[in-house]
Amino acid sequence: MIRKLLFFAVFLLGFATNMSAQSASSMKWSEICSGKMPANWYGSEEAQQIADKVLKYQKKSGGWMKNIEFHKADDTGGANEHSCLDNGATTMEMRFLAKVYQKTLVEKYKESFQKALNMLFTAEKGCGGWSQYWPLSGNGSYQDYITFNDDLMTNVMKILRDIANNKGDFANITDDTNRAKCQTSYDKAVEVIIKCQVDDNGTPAAWCAQHDTITFLPMEGRPHELPSISGYESASLLSYLMTIEQPSEALQNTIHTAIAWLDAHKYKEDAAVEDFTNASGEADRRIVEKAGSAVWGRFIQLGGETGQQNYDVFFKKLKNRGKSRSYTQDGKTYTYTEYELATKSYNPEKAYQPIFAIYDDKLQHLYYRYMYHYEDTPDSVDWKGCTVPTSLNALRRTKYQFMGSWPLKVIKNEYPKWKQRMENQQGTEGFTPQEVKHGLSDNARLYCLQGVQVTSPRKGIYIQNGKKYVVQ
Repeated sequence: MIRKLLFFAVFLLGFATNMSAQSASSMKWSEICSGKMPANWYGSEEAQQIADKVLKYQKKSGGWMKNIEFHKADDTGGANEHSCLDNGATTMEMRFLAKVYQKTLVEKYKESFQKALNMLFTAEKGCGGWSQYWPLSGNGSYQDYITFNDDLMTNVMKILRDIANNKGDFANITDDTNRAKCQTSYDKAVEVIIKCQVDDNGTPAAWCAQHDTITFLPMEGRPHELPSISGYESASLLSYLMTIEQPSEALQNTIHTAIAWLDAHKYKEDAAVEDFTNASGEADRRIVEKAGSAVWGRFIQLGGETGQQNYDVFFKKLKNRGKSRSYTQDGKTYTYTEYELATKSYNPEKAYQPIFAIYDDKLQHLYYRYMYHYEDTPDSVDWKGCTVPTSLNALRRTKYQFMGSWPLKVIKNEYPKWKQRMENQQGTEGFTPQEVKHGLSDNARLYCLQGVQVTSPRKGIYIQNGKKYVVQ
């Protein structure tokens, strides 16, 4: 009987080990880094083998390159200079190494983690925030801007906050000095987020995917990512900002006003984006009716005077760099400058509508060409006589998420809970009631707690210049 029980125990141990291995190989790298494997697995021989591979791939600058499934990669490594923060790169590897270190206490994993943390400190901009790569290219590329795209900023902020809190996977993985530096970097990131909130003709709006490091204006990304307000990035950013426990009055005002702007700039009410197979048998997307839902553009065109000023900056940049591309159609070659493509296709009357563009190396004559149709519309002949598309096609609609309902959950679910939490924490406590004529400036804009600008305040709490006032 004892022999049978011993055999059964050995069988279960082997089965569990094999299941762990199978689970690791079938998972995405992001899942392994986020802790989807059993806790004890991170101290296993397999986990250490993967960690050793991660160390071989660590760049000289301290981070890692994006889109590498390290648990499936070979062990040749590649320690060139540039580190990446896009698509979760570097922060994922740091989380994985922290888990392995806590289970093994092997010093080399801690040292690798610290090297990456030093890179985050070094790569941080003077104003706060990070770009896609470090070191910077220095050639005016979009990759050098302050970047919110694909949650880059929040991924870095999350790990800095976790390290500063000195708990869980990050307990004692670094010293007090570095934890203090994490908090300082985090605070600077919050400050630059507030500074980057787009000014929509006097009304605080939301955010672009990239912002200039000096003017904080919304900037372009790849040729299909035009200066705009991003429905996705703004929603994701707001969702994270509302997790901050004790937000400053300035941050609270930023959240209130950004929510109000997004709520007022839906593309379509009672609608959603649906995947389907079109009449040609292609995978495709379309906008359909759906009660209680709504759709926003990934890129919402700026409007009014400030919008035009912003686009003038963008057009000037394209003109100054003087790039042109040629395209041959029916035996005739057409040559376009980026400047003329953008300026001749841009339509200021489409303010606050979703904007689209095509990014395809085979169709470079379409780079920076504004389009305003999501679903199929007929081609047209442009000012040079070349036939060009006027809308996205099935491939473009499915390859990139140009339309979506990203802000819906934030506006309907997360924001009301956050707002109630703020009211419970603060109410009117700590604020001295003031008459409007004595407490408020006539020259500064006034907002209610929902972020809506007010011209004739009644009784209640209002925000002006980042401070709260109680009007009686």
